[in-house]
Amino acid sequence: MQKRGPMKWKEKSVELTENLFKGDKSHVTDPIRFWDAYFMLPVNVSFLNNLLQTTSEETLLDVKDNLHQLFEASLGYIKQHSTADVHDRARQLHAMELLACLVRQLFLKKRLSHFNIIQLLTGLDHANTMFGSLVQAIGERLLDPASRSQALKLAIILSAGNDNVNQNHLNGYFMQNDLSDTFIQILVVKDVAQNELLDTVALWGMLANYSKSEIRNPYSTRLSRCKDTRVLEALVMLYANLLPSMTSRYIELKDDEQTVTKSIVSYMTSWFSGPASNSSAAIDIDNLESAANLPPYESALFLVLYDLISSNPHFITALLHICTLHSEEKQDNNPLAELISYSSYLFQHNRNSRSYIYTRLILLILLCLCENYSVLKYIAKEETQINVRLCRQRPTPLPLVKKPRSLFCVILDVLLIFLKYNIRKKLDLVTYKVAFFIMHRILLYLKNYTQERLEYHWSELWSTLTATLHFTVSHLEELKTRDDFDAYISSMMNIFNLSLSHGEEFLPDVLSYDTLYYEIIRASDDFMVLAKHVSRTTTRKSPPDRSPTLAYSDFENIKMVCNHFNPVLEEWQSSNGRTFLTPEKVMAVIKDNYDTLELSPVEKVERYTSYTELPAEMAFFRQVLRMATTDYIACITDRGDQSVVVDQENSKVTASS
Repeated sequence: MQKRGPMKWKEKSVELTENLFKGDKSHVTDPIRFWDAYFMLPVNVSFLNNLLQTTSEETLLDVKDNLHQLFEASLGYIKQHSTADVHDRARQLHAMELLACLVRQLFLKKRLSHFNIIQLLTGLDHANTMFGSLVQAIGERLLDPASRSQALKLAIILSAGNDNVNQNHLNGYFMQNDLSDTFIQILVVKDVAQNELLDTVALWGMLANYSKSEIRNPYSTRLSRCKDTRVLEALVMLYANLLPSMTSRYIELKDDEQTVTKSIVSYMTSWFSGPASNSSAAIDIDNLESAANLPPYESALFLVLYDLISSNPHFITALLHICTLHSEEKQDNNPLAELISYSSYLFQHNRNSRSYIYTRLILLILLCLCENYSVLKYIAKEETQINVRLCRQRPTPLPLVKKPRSLFCVILDVLLIFLKYNIRKKLDLVTYKVAFFIMHRILLYLKNYTQERLEYHWSELWSTLTATLHFTVSHLEELKTRDDFDAYISSMMNIFNLSLSHGEEFLPDVLSYDTLYYEIIRASDDFMVLAKHVSRTTTRKSPPDRSPTLAYSDFENIKMVCNHFNPVLEEWQSSNGRTFLTPEKVMAVIKDNYDTLELSPVEKVERYTSYTELPAEMAFFRQVLRMATTDYIACITDRGDQSVVVDQENSKVTASS
């Protein structure tokens, strides 16, 4: 006689859910009793995910009546007003968790259209009523601390759809039932959990960017017009606290901080152990497994930060107020400093599609900040000087400055980090152009509004610019056919022309100016090749962002510099029988012949068209929204699936992993 194996125990919730998906109708006899018992059971999230993933679209459509009743029952429990009854509370939390899982998995089905999903959950006839009621109920649950976390997760999943927020018509129900006031109430409540604050801001950002250029979007309107100081300062502090933790993920790859203690230890180790002991320091940060999930998924929240900085002047006021308090009280976590510090790490690790998008987004944030007079005025104050940690994880880092300095210097350093570490064959012309724009705005402000000359390692800036120029000329054949090439070159030439024409108004000494001439002379051939290309190109497209068009006259002053100094240098070489010139000799010639150089005024470098998102950046921000949505779903998933359970003995609801 064949022995039977031990019977496998099956959770009650698993058994009942399986039956529902097989078309079982036992719940119809006494629906109230059935659903009361069903929603008292913890949701087995991994089982439900697997069940939905392995069930075909055709089978799901066959059992749509059961799914209607499951959705309707879930909605009924979610709509219940806050109650002290621990069992009712458990049912409500379980209903939200189950519905979040169900909706997410249905949207991930490749062959289910939006029409099919509505058909499965509510039926077409009841969709408006039931989804409208669901959004209203979510709004009520968000105000209840006990249910807020699950309600936020459900709302995020409903809004995300298949991660394409703009194509998810369920967001129409959020537009009809504005939850902006609810978000504001959450942000000003004391003792709200950090994850709930992050979820609230992420949800607000997703909804604010839903078809915002095509429809009247109440979430976008409230975000851009919010004047409540408490809300705005809460948002500033959220980023001030979040950014250091995000930066720390990069520091964990390789601690790049240089301290006296570390230097002594390193020196003593090499002295006693020899060169081999230093091999451990040569970490390949690109191949570390821990770098795979960088940038952090919380980067999704930069979309909201961009929206606030680009459209809400009251947020800028709140930001500068908190930055000023930090400066006066010498506190850590200065929001601007933390943003710039994080940017330096992101820019040195810009190696995947996610980091490409967030790099450009952060540069646009910096551009908006550097086009804001109040921000520039704050940065220009001597008392706002600060010591900011910048990434030094890759070879040939910028000079290490340990004393407090102007944030203008720190921003310029971050721009140089971007230019230096993102040179690659498929050069991102648009993002480089934005970096040049930021540099131009800073130099123009220094020229027009400050009396102080900026103490900075200008030679690093000039050499980085000419290195970028050389790379461009070396790959001219591939780059010149691209739509953004002219705007890219024009934005770079604006930096050279502004510095040549007005450098004496912001450069600290003659040496900084002479070094600029030295780098231009050294790059003479590259400038001439580019000028020749521009002279041959007769038709020019107007840049979509309304930036100045490229013209042959952009090279006029560069040619004057080259034509003025090069003959003197060549004559000296010829008369002295020298093949090569030393840097010292070139600098001496510049010093001796500078007074006879005449440059032409370049008017266009003294003005610019302020950044606007539409229409040039519309397609990019669709990408950002999709990436931010995918990342934030990953963020809440990474926290671990939690099931709500009832502690019968102590009559309270808790969450367990």
